[in-house]
Amino acid sequence: MHEIRHYFFDMDDTLYDQMEPFRMSIIREGMWQDKSKAEFDHLFKRVRYHSDELWDEYCAGKLTLEETRRLRLSLAFAEYGITLNDEQADRLQAAYEREQQAIQPSEGIVELLKAIRERGHDIGIITNGPVVHQRRKIDALGVEKYVNAGWTFVSDAVGIAKPDPKLFDEVNRATGTKPENCIYVGDNWRNDIVGASEAGWRCIWLNNRGRAPETDHRPLHECADIHDLTRKLLGVNSVQA
Repeated sequence: MHEIRHYFFDMDDTLYDQMEPFRMSIIREGMWQDKSKAEFDHLFKRVRYHSDELWDEYCAGKLTLEETRRLRLSLAFAEYGITLNDEQADRLQAAYEREQQAIQPSEGIVELLKAIRERGHDIGIITNGPVVHQRRKIDALGVEKYVNAGWTFVSDAVGIAKPDPKLFDEVNRATGTKPENCIYVGDNWRNDIVGASEAGWRCIWLNNRGRAPETDHRPLHECADIHDLTRKLLGVNSVQA
């Protein structure tokens, strides 16, 4: 039996609702007026899908960050018959980044982090993205006070990105932890569940967008929301090797 002592979290759409700043940025730019929240949610899923598909090309240096962001937006909007030129995509991205400066932790996340710390366990963050961009979001959320010093890992700073299991290996090396004592919580099947599983970590899938599994990997739990996550995560003390 291996005790879970180190709790690591994804950030985007795990520690906060990533769709809300996306929705507000579109509204403030005067696009997609009078759409339902469900329609925004579906559009956001398509943006995330294209972002994941383009991520490998960005990591390989085949696309710049600006090109990746433009493409993920233009491809998603094209599915709705809307043509987005580069200027419009850049303006929407800028609005999105402004909205992200006002993000708040999802309801229940702070209480969960406090409970983990009160039990004497470690907390870390592992997130993909540009360093400055991700750091701004971490600062806006105000959750790093619950995180172990030096246990925040941003892919562009490490030089390895999820779902590459080497990123999780590097986290183990940097923190002096072992895979069998670590658990990772994330919303993205490919990046979070596959990546952590391949590195020998336990993981919990925060499936807050109602997605379907993409591989035969088996997370320890699947949770629909933060309250479900709290019940299941705080009930994890040890798991069979």
